[in-house]
Amino acid sequence: MDLTHRIGMNIEDEKYITRLQNMKGIELSLNPTVGGRYVLVVVSIDESNPNWQEVVDIAKIHKEFESYGMGDFFETYFTDAEIRKAAWSRLIPTFEQGYSQPEAEFPIVQSSYELFCNHCVQHRQIDSMRFKKEPHMGRKSFMTQIANGEIHCTPNVFEKLAQIHATGYKPWNCVIHKTGVPLEKVKQLYVTEEAKPGMIPYEGLTKIICPVCGRPKYYSHKKGVMQIKKKAIISNVDFQRTAEWFGSGYIAFQEILVSNRIANLILDEGWQGVRLKVVELV
Repeated sequence: MDLTHRIGMNIEDEKYITRLQNMKGIELSLNPTVGGRYVLVVVSIDESNPNWQEVVDIAKIHKEFESYGMGDFFETYFTDAEIRKAAWSRLIPTFEQGYSQPEAEFPIVQSSYELFCNHCVQHRQIDSMRFKKEPHMGRKSFMTQIANGEIHCTPNVFEKLAQIHATGYKPWNCVIHKTGVPLEKVKQLYVTEEAKPGMIPYEGLTKIICPVCGRPKYYSHKKGVMQIKKKAIISNVDFQRTAEWFGSGYIAFQEILVSNRIANLILDEGWQGVRLKVVELV
């Protein structure tokens, strides 16, 4: 496991730029600002890099930089070995195409969703997800639409899942919005099961209480391993959604959890379009 950061800062003194340029194992981009007084510096670095603390120190000098604060975008990556050992993992879609239709009114007006609240847009899916057109999948086996957490798969994924008798999901048709005709290239991997509340937020994970409906929602879980209480997990299925909701503003989704054998299947098949993140049961 490693935490990868992408940190932006404005630097005037060239000596700090030189220090960054001399570091190994980092990616660096330099962009002069308007007027040329400052340089916008973007550093991509793993926390395991020996230069990590020095980068943090430089960032603190040049802007308000606290741990995982403004100007710091970070993500956790796990090795295949770590994923293969984990009893459960999160299934994170990484390949996005288009918005659910009607695009101009997403997510407030969606025949696919019944909203619990128009403010935080937590919802229940009641119908097929609607697409503007057939997606271009290329070599990808998984995809999602922009700004929602639903996962869609190619037919070969569903064939493999059926072969191992995977449980906790159903293949749902996706449709072209204007015609209602089902898509040929993908169907939705609709997760039928929901875990009980039990996610343990890490220190610093923002929790928002909706001022309209009072429901809680967390910002996206980016840091490290997601911890969930054992008693919250349904043990005899391969797919389940978290009881907790994530996202900010008009984005609201539940994390999709997959069993060890599904995670291993994804790695064995080399399926693209998703990332796996380890879940720890406590």
